Amino acid sequence: MAAGALVGLVCLFVIVGRLGSGTQTGVGTMVYGLCLVSAGLSVELARRGRTRLAMMAIILAAAGASLADALP
Repeated sequence: MAAGALVGLVCLFVIVGRLGSGTQTGVGTMVYGLCLVSAGLSVELARRGRTRLAMMAIILAAAGASLADALP
């Protein structure tokens, strides 16, 4: 549950930083938003005891967040 919250906070800080600077608000910012949603979903799944699904959601969020900078 803590890993999902950590990934979610990183995505949130990156989104706020990108929107605050105003320089790069393209597809990468949208991907960070989707990763934030996936990380939040993983926290809720872990809280309800669905740990395998939560782990898949965390992996999806972390992979998306690490690949978001490669997008234009």
